[in-house]
Amino acid sequence: MKISEKIVTEMICLIVIFLFFLFNSVHVVNNPINKIYNVYLDGEVIGSIKDKDALYKLIDERQQVIKDKYHVNNVYPPNGLQIVEEYSYNTKVSDLNEIYNKIEKTQDFTIYGYEVQVSAYNDHEAFTFNILDKNILKEAIEKFVLAFVSEEDYEDYIKGMQKELDDIGLTYEDMDILEDISIRERYISINDKIYEDSDSLAQELLFGFDYAEHSYTIKEGDTIESISEANTLNTQEFLVANPQYTSKDSLLTVGDTVNITLIDPQISFSYNVNEIEEVVTEFTTKIERDNTKPPSYSEITVNGMNGLKIQEKHYNVVNGEPNSNVDIKDKEIIREVVDRVITRGRVDKSWGTQSIQDTGSGWRWPTGNPFSVTSEFAPRWGKHHNGIDISGTGFGSKIYAANDGKVVAVSKGCADYGYYGSTCGGGLGNYVIIEHDNNIYTTYGHMIGTIPVKVGQTVSRGTVVGYMGDSGSSTGTHLHFGFSIGNPNAGGTYYNPRELYKQ
Repeated sequence: MKISEKIVTEMICLIVIFLFFLFNSVHVVNNPINKIYNVYLDGEVIGSIKDKDALYKLIDERQQVIKDKYHVNNVYPPNGLQIVEEYSYNTKVSDLNEIYNKIEKTQDFTIYGYEVQVSAYNDHEAFTFNILDKNILKEAIEKFVLAFVSEEDYEDYIKGMQKELDDIGLTYEDMDILEDISIRERYISINDKIYEDSDSLAQELLFGFDYAEHSYTIKEGDTIESISEANTLNTQEFLVANPQYTSKDSLLTVGDTVNITLIDPQISFSYNVNEIEEVVTEFTTKIERDNTKPPSYSEITVNGMNGLKIQEKHYNVVNGEPNSNVDIKDKEIIREVVDRVITRGRVDKSWGTQSIQDTGSGWRWPTGNPFSVTSEFAPRWGKHHNGIDISGTGFGSKIYAANDGKVVAVSKGCADYGYYGSTCGGGLGNYVIIEHDNNIYTTYGHMIGTIPVKVGQTVSRGTVVGYMGDSGSSTGTHLHFGFSIGNPNAGGTYYNPRELYKQ
């Protein structure tokens, strides 16, 4: 190709390119770019609109039923809705009513509120719930707290007006919810559960979410203790569920209805108690036998007298349940205890359907002094607590055999410090079981791993069989003391250990 021809060809190409851009620029001028909004629902385009505010307004106007139900002023699009601003030559947009209908059929509309997040703690998993107003949470937690402490005590604590503890009474310290609770604004789907008032939220925090309430109509002869026992509650749980009663000795009215729902707190209200109390130390009875006398013979040779002392206690409470780790100090001995001595012939005793003969050797308390029974032989947390928990003498303090007998079980190897829910030692941690006369067995649980007795060993009343610890499923240093007719590991029947000390 000649140079002149090449130049001509290049010029023709330039002219064609110029004309192409000129034509398109005229087209752009005549068809300007438009701002539109693409509507996405769960990531998929369902149409395009010119005015996003018009869609929001339409949604709000059409949902008067939701506004009336939740007493709100505005209703908002679903959480899965996205409106994205774009620029396009395309002028075609969707009908607003079409877009609305697609949204209504596919997703739930939302209202403005708050999501509350509660952290995991102990055996509770983390959970969330929704409220319409921040005050609902504040009021619900206060009502939850007032299930465990009186309103007067709570107000005095909040205002810093508790009286100086220098006489019989108690004061509170360090009231706190142990879980971390956070709150954030969000748009809540109308089909999610939303708490509109503090009463319903407080009840579910106390009894469990979606709980079923159970009630009981009081009959002639009922007491708080008998109703509690019959419905697998302890008296403290009954009082929490029925705050109109102030103590287990409160009078009941025949025909009234009480709440017997088992509490299942979803959060953990903790506080420390400083308490000064008057404590009666009951005298024990020593039996002297005269086999020449008939079984009906009984003579008191030394009159017994209960001791009386002023005692100071410091302990932690979570959801109404005292921690087993109690710090006790004797402040003043008012009257020393005097044991009673009785001379009598042989007598029979019975527990339930079991009938045995009393050997007359007498039972001693399994711990030293000072002590506190932190949990009785009673229902606890929906199960029956088959013994009594004794605390106050301190970690590593001596545990004594309650009577003469033979060691039939020793379980050790658990960590000295356990935790609530531990299955080590079947939950009892390190323990000893002793067989006594007449098929009586006593159990000593939650001890430290240094156990000075072994299976087959004969022990006397007062022999040191272990040391108080915190092993197994435990909330603090204490002894679990159990009493059964028959070996507890082989189908024995449990009874209240306090029965051993009745004469």
